[in-house]
Amino acid sequence: MCWCKDFLLIGDIELNKTSEVNWNGSGKEKFDFSNQGIVMIYNAGELTFVQYGINEPIGFCRTEYISPHLISARLSDDPKKPNIVAYLLDTKTIIVQDLNKNLNMAQINHENTLDFLELNSSGSKLIFRDKKKRLTISNI
Repeated sequence: MCWCKDFLLIGDIELNKTSEVNWNGSGKEKFDFSNQGIVMIYNAGELTFVQYGINEPIGFCRTEYISPHLISARLSDDPKKPNIVAYLLDTKTIIVQDLNKNLNMAQINHENTLDFLELNSSGSKLIFRDKKKRLTISNI
């Protein structure tokens, strides 16, 4: 990753893909490279998703919960299928969003505070755990 005055240059050596994204940041951004094929950039309550090889963000969402255990993104190789992200809106509410259309696919409310969530490889199922260590699987 290279950070210049007006843009970010982000690359993945294994995928052999780079992205040059126009960027006017605050200098306080946090970067998360934990999801394959995608970089998540957090700044002032907004999460920006950049896919390697694409020179503009593929999506945005608002969240204060940026732990890698509380955000899961899945990219599709098929352009007809959505790129999906699951994240916490608040400590008890999960949002599943289609990044291609910037639409919410699902909102899952839970009675207890959540501490882990993960989409399966196709993005069709979501598993999440609450503070009482109960696991739940949900179809998206």
